Amino acid sequence: MTIDLVTGNVTTIRVQDQEFDVVRHIHSSLVLFGRGTHVFVVRDKAGQCHILKDAWLLVGHGLSEITSLSEINHIIKEDPSPDGAAYRSNATMHPQFVVGQDIGDSTKERRGRLTDKPPERVHRRIVTGPVGDPITSFRSRREFLQVILDCVKWLDFLHNKVKMVHGDISINNIVISRAPAPPPRPSKGHSKKVSAAHPLPILDEQIPTFGVVIDYDYARQIGTVLNQTSGTPPFMPLDALRFPGKYLHDPRHDLESLIQTAISVMTFCDGPCGVRRTITDYVPISRWFNEIDREQLFKDKSVDLKLYSDTEIEDKLAPYWKSLSSCVRQLIKATWNQPLSSTIHQDYVKILENALRSLEEEVSADYGVVHQKRPRPDSADESRYPGQYIKFRRTNDLSTRRLPRPAHIQLLSRWEDSVDAI
Repeated sequence: MTIDLVTGNVTTIRVQDQEFDVVRHIHSSLVLFGRGTHVFVVRDKAGQCHILKDAWLLVGHGLSEITSLSEINHIIKEDPSPDGAAYRSNATMHPQFVVGQDIGDSTKERRGRLTDKPPERVHRRIVTGPVGDPITSFRSRREFLQVILDCVKWLDFLHNKVKMVHGDISINNIVISRAPAPPPRPSKGHSKKVSAAHPLPILDEQIPTFGVVIDYDYARQIGTVLNQTSGTPPFMPLDALRFPGKYLHDPRHDLESLIQTAISVMTFCDGPCGVRRTITDYVPISRWFNEIDREQLFKDKSVDLKLYSDTEIEDKLAPYWKSLSSCVRQLIKATWNQPLSSTIHQDYVKILENALRSLEEEVSADYGVVHQKRPRPDSADESRYPGQYIKFRRTNDLSTRRLPRPAHIQLLSRWEDSVDAI
């Protein structure tokens, strides 16, 4: 790992014999204790972008994302079914394993002679793909439903072909993979300058979109019993909240977490691209995110989900999603149906496809706001706006050269907390 001594930013990271340039640091752990996870968007020597995750994992965890993703990619490569062929034909439709490495570093050695040592952790790096957008970046109801449908089909493949469960479906572990076509290259002899006669091509609105399940730290073979549960509390299956000891995660539990993720998005987002509800709105499921007692969370979610139509949850869906309330009701009924259907994945697919067919036409939101660059001032403006002109000068004059700000190291005793400006 190479760090810029002036800015403190990570510039390159090596995993095994491959070196990756850091494009952006997109996540870092907010607490001092735990896995200390850092996530980067990186670029390999061929110019392809990937996700690099650097984390410290419990030795007693007993699971390896490197092993899980290697097995998944092997099954996709060897599976002769139409599903396997579809995933082989488009790498943006499924998780990809690029390279991984156990660094060989351990907290046991770093903590020295501490008397009360926390559980031992080991250092691991893994590079995966594809690079996706958050699930809340959906541009329309249709795109969101299609993302959930893609996740259901992928979980069907994961459960029935790979014979593996994910173990931690949540809002952070589902991304929208978008694969726009590369821009056309100008032919030889043509100027790259854009003119009114030869404008740039307009962005294609039909960019292929896929829902992809990521983060396989807790993935394991079906039937594996762990000494502890796995998952993110607001999206945990009910059984995981009820039995904190030895725990068997079934395929149904992944679907249960998926429907809770969908309900959360449809409750807190009141429009495409992450438009939030007003702060004064009453949102009953907010207690899923604030309750720290697992037994109480189990009781709350049991009532909210199993008695969905008789509680406030359905009434409090954001207005944007009211037309899909019957779809959510059918998914909940299929999830907690007794006895559980052996074709639950197909039941999910049927419900979501029917909902897609019944959706009204909707104009998709923009991908993002594009800010136009300020025009460079011409020479006539130099005398009128010297301060503005100097920003655009490209000379070797020391007065106009931009220099990095050096790092100033001071005593900790001089540190002062920031205060709000009056």
